[in-house]
Amino acid sequence: MLDGALADRFEILRLWEGDDPDDIIAARGADVIVTLTLRLDASLLDRLPNLRLIVVPGAGYEHVDVVAARARGVTVANAGNTHSGDVADHALALVLASVHRLPEMQAWVSNGRWLTASPPERRHAMSAQRFGLVGLGNIGNAIAERLTPFGGEIAWWGPRAKPATWPRRESLIDLARWCTALIVATRGDAAGLIDAKTIAAVGPKGLIVNISRGAVIDEDALIAALKDGSLGRAALDVFAQEPAAPERWRDAPNVILTPHVGGVSQEATERLRHAAIRNLASVVDGTPVVNEITA
Repeated sequence: MLDGALADRFEILRLWEGDDPDDIIAARGADVIVTLTLRLDASLLDRLPNLRLIVVPGAGYEHVDVVAARARGVTVANAGNTHSGDVADHALALVLASVHRLPEMQAWVSNGRWLTASPPERRHAMSAQRFGLVGLGNIGNAIAERLTPFGGEIAWWGPRAKPATWPRRESLIDLARWCTALIVATRGDAAGLIDAKTIAAVGPKGLIVNISRGAVIDEDALIAALKDGSLGRAALDVFAQEPAAPERWRDAPNVILTPHVGGVSQEATERLRHAAIRNLASVVDGTPVVNEITA
């Protein structure tokens, strides 16, 4: 998708097309000045001695060793908030589908229960919810803005305080105990942040939504809590292993699953493409890098 826009400026090495990417790196690593990748560690940096820029084609950069890159004078840039609104839209869709119990309501009609059984238990209104956001970056802010018109309470927690429209709770566990819906929008490198204790604090009537990264949640603890009823509901767009194994989730009740598509609307994909091209071209055009990662 990027070849046509960059072919007149770069010779493009497509590592995925070779029998052994290591052979390509061994032969051509010294020629590489910019790379488009989701993963790059210090050992690979050592094999790319003339690298000047790493472009991450998305918001998450947890698999790029930013510290090692900066120590070598290599700039790292990501997509910034290019698709934050699209991810926030998907998070809102997951919240609404869960609170309104849309999968169960569809089954109620399609399986014929509407003809023979009493009406399902009444849901709680969105205005009665307490929404707890884990992380208040670009995506977290966008989610909170979308939730505001529904009238529920909103609070957040992150490791560092910042000016915000919504109150920050004292701790993650405090936020989990307070909320009725915990929405995980933190950085993807916060592995294991939502642990069994946090899941238990959300409780048997609570909801956990994750649009961050699968590793942020202890997935085994989440599945166990859904099965034993100590967590009410979950809605996930990201998983510890992707693609997720279907048998892992087949018997997990009260869960909505989507295949990591939160940020991949057609419009967002085009914006991501343009951001990546602009950053890649900056190396030869001398134009400023956008969305440089500085910490």
